Amino acid sequence: MLIEIKNLDFRYKNSKVDTLNDFNLAVNTGEIVCLLGESGSGKSTVLRLVSGLEEPDKGLIKIGSKIIVDNDTFILPEKREIGMVFQDYALFPHMSVAENILFGVKKNNKEYKKEKISELLKLVGLEELKDRYPYQISGGQQQRVALARALAIEPSLILMDEPFSNLDASLQSRIREELKAIIKKSGVTAIFVSHDKDDAISIADKIVVLRDGEIVQQGKAKNIINNPSCAYVAGLFS
Repeated sequence: MLIEIKNLDFRYKNSKVDTLNDFNLAVNTGEIVCLLGESGSGKSTVLRLVSGLEEPDKGLIKIGSKIIVDNDTFILPEKREIGMVFQDYALFPHMSVAENILFGVKKNNKEYKKEKISELLKLVGLEELKDRYPYQISGGQQQRVALARALAIEPSLILMDEPFSNLDASLQSRIREELKAIIKKSGVTAIFVSHDKDDAISIADKIVVLRDGEIVQQGKAKNIINNPSCAYVAGLFS
């Protein structure tokens, strides 16, 4: 098991209700997990808590054997070694593709960086575009740059928030397949958030369905589609 989340409670400061209530989740090494649910279900909050952008009111988060959050511990986001792919990709417009990818790499060894950028450009299929700028490449290519940048720090875990929401519908099917292939080839564990059942079915090894901050069903996509636990879950896959 790579990630363990136990008894997590969280409420935003201006809210009168808990966003997450006694939330528990386990993710195996190398697994791609989709947190699926409607807006406000708490799925993006889970990512924010795992990444360290928010601190829970109660509970434990462990990555491997290392506790990153509990009642006595809070590891800063930059020390968690987690790769992030944001909804808008958050690429630096004044940096080339290669410079964006290497931005988070802390080692100053030139030979290491040369090997790392060559490896990552090949992995995401962007060798010919390394000197271009974000405005000179497509949305799908920008997404692959963002993924390569997340992988550049050699994380054990990648978090992705609505990774396909900014892509044209005509691109989404192909990009889903490309993204899954890249993640699997890299061997990294991934958790992504979506409200789109097609994202979940196409990419995830496991789907976790959230409603009002609680898990209502989880398991393999095929099992959930064929055996929804309630009308809410059935409605998501209808």
